[in-house]
Amino acid sequence: MDDSSPAGLGHNNPPVPTLSEQLAIDYRTIMDQVENLAADANKVKRLVDAAEEPGNGGLTEELVEKMVEVGKKATKLAGSSGIDADRMSATKSRRDEIEIINGFFNTMKSRVDRIKTAFAEKVGAYHDEKRAREAREAAERARIAQEEAAAKLEEAQNAEHSVLGDVVMNEAAVLEDAAQKAAREALRAGIGPTRTAAGTISSSGRWTAEIEDAAKIPLEELRNFIRIGDLEKFVRAYALHHKDTKPLPGVRIYRDSKTSFR
Repeated sequence: MDDSSPAGLGHNNPPVPTLSEQLAIDYRTIMDQVENLAADANKVKRLVDAAEEPGNGGLTEELVEKMVEVGKKATKLAGSSGIDADRMSATKSRRDEIEIINGFFNTMKSRVDRIKTAFAEKVGAYHDEKRAREAREAAERARIAQEEAAAKLEEAQNAEHSVLGDVVMNEAAVLEDAAQKAAREALRAGIGPTRTAAGTISSSGRWTAEIEDAAKIPLEELRNFIRIGDLEKFVRAYALHHKDTKPLPGVRIYRDSKTSFR
């Protein structure tokens, strides 16, 4: 390409760094502090490893002091005046932006949900009434068909001529089949969706429950429905309250100790 050729579009615009690259630029100082801490920790670790070699006597007060010193630096660097402070600073503007974005869309969604809920209540009531009416009408058709079949059967039984009785009996059998079909339709009536020109109306539901008096609930009846994760929450609460003063069958209660540096 000739040096005199004009530069392409965007020639003077440097590439925009990615978020990770920008964070590495903005927080170089804290990254350097972490690297320095890691270097100090590695030095102490090598001394500790050497001291714990067979025949070298193990840890000494001096080595413990070195580990405590590094631990205190790590505690400070990771805390509210170090990495956490920079993290909060870096995320604050983004948290504010996310709240604004969520608020913008949630306002519209809430309005749409209110419209949907209001219409769903009205349509649901109409749907339930229509299904109930269809069920009543189907049951009435089944009742009438059954009465017609029974009347025809009685007529066949009372017929004086055998040929006439056979004819009427056949008619009764046809009416009985119709009555059975009407009965089956009555059982299915009012349970399916309602189809309209604009769409389909259907309803769904599930069995649920609410606590009226917690003291009366037989907890043993719920054993098979309590997940281990939920049960562990209750067990930990029990241990926190009773500590080691009251054992709980099937549970090991112990003090989970952690060393800290100050």
